[in-house]
Amino acid sequence: MGPQAVYQDDNARPHRARMVNDFLQQSKVNRTEWPARSPDLNPIENLWDELDRKVRSNRPPPRDVQHLSQMLQAEWQALPQRIFTTLGNSMRTRCVECQNSQGGYTHY
Repeated sequence: MGPQAVYQDDNARPHRARMVNDFLQQSKVNRTEWPARSPDLNPIENLWDELDRKVRSNRPPPRDVQHLSQMLQAEWQALPQRIFTTLGNSMRTRCVECQNSQGGYTHY
């Protein structure tokens, strides 16, 4: 990603674990400060949910990590472009809703 890249996470516990922090520091990854309990305006979360639903609907379920990886990649490629477009187009509304709630709960 290059030396100018900045890592942004949502303060979830797995992202803030000591092991992750140590790895990011050792790898000289720049991390943006993100307020705790900030509203999640990142539409990738919606994509992860969609991907999770698609993979979980597969029968039979993945038999091992390699099979899961293959399923995830196939389902990601199969996501319709309209999902990406809709999420991108929702950013203005997301920001306005966040501002109106003064950083509190939004329906996103």
